[in-house]
Amino acid sequence: EQPVHKVYLDAFFIDIHQLSVAQYARFLENTRHDVPPEWSLMNRPQNQNRPIANVDWADAAAYCKWAGKRLATEAEWEKAARGTDGRTYPWGNEPPTALHANSGKDVWNNHAVLTTVGSFEEGKSPYGVYDMAGNVWEWVGDWYDQNYYKASPQQNPTGPPMGLYKVIR
Repeated sequence: EQPVHKVYLDAFFIDIHQLSVAQYARFLENTRHDVPPEWSLMNRPQNQNRPIANVDWADAAAYCKWAGKRLATEAEWEKAARGTDGRTYPWGNEPPTALHANSGKDVWNNHAVLTTVGSFEEGKSPYGVYDMAGNVWEWVGDWYDQNYYKASPQQNPTGPPMGLYKVIR
């Protein structure tokens, strides 16, 4: 997150909604990919429009490849979430409320606490992307390096070439 710095990004596409359980189920049905942990809990009728959870980076990348997409870079994700005006949250600078995000829960021990994708109109980013704060973590394509921001390129940064961990937002 530090040091704060400006970067230039070429145009890119990003989905406006998180990936739902139903969408991920179609991927699993069309591939031989392993199901994520707790799939039997997630893949219930009442959860089909909730976001997929418990997938690792390789699972997320495999879905993207199957769907003809890719994971956003961390810089792309940040721009889609925060715009270009330095806002703290996707919706602006005011602290989150129940109108902005699924957050502040005391218990996060099962899939039922997640809200359906696109539930928070007031929490949309300046680019119309929903649920970029609260609900579930999202994988991006970058490797993690705590010092990367100090030396990252100013145009289209893609993260370090290798590392031990991938970035989640």
